Amino acid sequence: MIEELIYNIANTTSCNTAIFCGAGVSYHSGLPLVNNLVKKIFEVMQISEADADIILNSDMPFEAFVETIRNEVSVDEILEIFAKGMPNTTHELIAELVSLGCTKTVMTTNFDSLIENALINKGLQKDKDFNVFSSEIEFGKINWKDNGIKIIKIHGCISDKDEMAITLSAVANRVSCTNKNLTIDKFFSKDINTNVFIIGYSCSDMFDISPKIEEIKNDNSSNVFLIEHSNNKSNYTKEDIALKDYKNPFKNFTGQRIFINTDFFIKIVWETLITVPYEFKSHQTPWEENVEEWMRLAIETNSAGVINHLPARLYYNIGEYKIAVKHFEQGMFMAQKDRNRIMFYSELGNLGMAFNALGKYKEAKNCLEESSTACRDLGNVQGEIAQLQVLGNIYRNLSEYEAAIITYNCAIMISERERDITSLCNSLGNAASAYNHTNRPDEAIKYLNRGIKIAFAIGDKQSEGSMLCSFGIAYSQKGDNEKAKQFIQNSINTTRMIGDKQGECIALHNLSNINLNFKEFDECLKNATSSLQIAQEISIMPSIAQAYYNIGNCYLFKGDLQLAIQNLNLALDISKQIYGTESSQLIPILKSIFEAENYRENMEFGKVNHV
Repeated sequence: MIEELIYNIANTTSCNTAIFCGAGVSYHSGLPLVNNLVKKIFEVMQISEADADIILNSDMPFEAFVETIRNEVSVDEILEIFAKGMPNTTHELIAELVSLGCTKTVMTTNFDSLIENALINKGLQKDKDFNVFSSEIEFGKINWKDNGIKIIKIHGCISDKDEMAITLSAVANRVSCTNKNLTIDKFFSKDINTNVFIIGYSCSDMFDISPKIEEIKNDNSSNVFLIEHSNNKSNYTKEDIALKDYKNPFKNFTGQRIFINTDFFIKIVWETLITVPYEFKSHQTPWEENVEEWMRLAIETNSAGVINHLPARLYYNIGEYKIAVKHFEQGMFMAQKDRNRIMFYSELGNLGMAFNALGKYKEAKNCLEESSTACRDLGNVQGEIAQLQVLGNIYRNLSEYEAAIITYNCAIMISERERDITSLCNSLGNAASAYNHTNRPDEAIKYLNRGIKIAFAIGDKQSEGSMLCSFGIAYSQKGDNEKAKQFIQNSINTTRMIGDKQGECIALHNLSNINLNFKEFDECLKNATSSLQIAQEISIMPSIAQAYYNIGNCYLFKGDLQLAIQNLNLALDISKQIYGTESSQLIPILKSIFEAENYRENMEFGKVNHV
């Protein structure tokens, strides 16, 4: 029975079965699986197993993991791992199936060149018998109508490190790449590939591939057969491809998830379809030495504090701010010990960023005011721009809006002088947000019109999503309710598409603000509750308080006083922790609690502020 199943999956005379494969296919070539490589990197960083598991269990894809490190130190020694190894039995099977005409298209997330090497070993010539596509430009040149053999390296290839670096950056920053997205769409559409056979893939590309697959409509999707590795070496089970809840971009597809030992599966496919005798091939490479050499060079080039700085950046990027604080503080201690002033003040600024994310604004303000001044005195221009932006955010969070505007405009001026387009884009968006807070929508729109053009030009979807929300706030202040809602809904759509949880949370909250101002209480409850769920998931305390405040006000004006007081008191308790017991931020909450406790019908309703 299993032979019949595999024959139906793999054997076709019309070349309409494509192969999609991930890191698992290169395991027997001596290349590490992603988790094993990341664990080794954690080992040389001296991270505890418990802390390491937090990142391993997060949704951060490997490309974003590497890019976070690459932004701080060279990763050449790590990337060189993917130039090692020799084709194993799986690569040779793919080459045999291509030679037989069973398949003409192979897509892989792997950086290595082992599939191409297997094809060359089979006697096929690159650029003559088969073509390789591994960059955004090359993806745009794919002719889906021709009958040529296509090897698509969707995350780039180690043979072109420069393009590979561009891909890593795009994935990590969730930049939307038009040609790559179109390639994924075409590959998984039934008019191009009726069947797609997936092996060695964990569906963990949450920043780019999975969201794009999820967008493919059911009536145009390929029939998918996904091999899920099992330790059972003699039997298999199967289920509908749509059943799995977590990490399953194929919920709208037809097909099967097949639980089977991968080596056993490859053997059966080979013996069913290939006339050349089957031979299991497995190789070993000393890839761990690359990781150890990478850390040695990172410490030598920077300082011993890099052992603390790198994990701190990783934890910050996945929203684990408390753990990030611990590592940033350790990094400051190491920098002070080494008398490295640049490293010390850089880590002080990073510590301020983490405090800001946790809602500890006063501590964050102290850190950033000192570190931004020190960066200027030390001539660290990039550090000064970055820290001015964060300092502006802190002033904004503390309702010191004029100070925020001055700080953002200073960052804008330096970014323009240094021709730093990315920082300029961020600073324009931040300044617009501060103008919104001071009810100057025309000024906000002026800055946003300039900023969003840059976001479009550089493909910065995160800034685009944030600016769309700011547009909505500005138009709400101008009284254009429908236009405001449309902008914020577009922001929600954009942030969801790229997985920007914090951006989605803020957009949902601001949509609930508009709902509340226009007495759309049911819609407000829905959007505020969605915002609350995300805020709790990523531990953003100010957003949690804001969501409770809107939910409490909804219940207040619906007349459900018990739930109103309950939610408003939660908002008050959290806000006291963030701002202190004497802060003016507490006044609106206390007012709502007073009104709930002294409730009367037909109460007048005051407008809420946007964030």
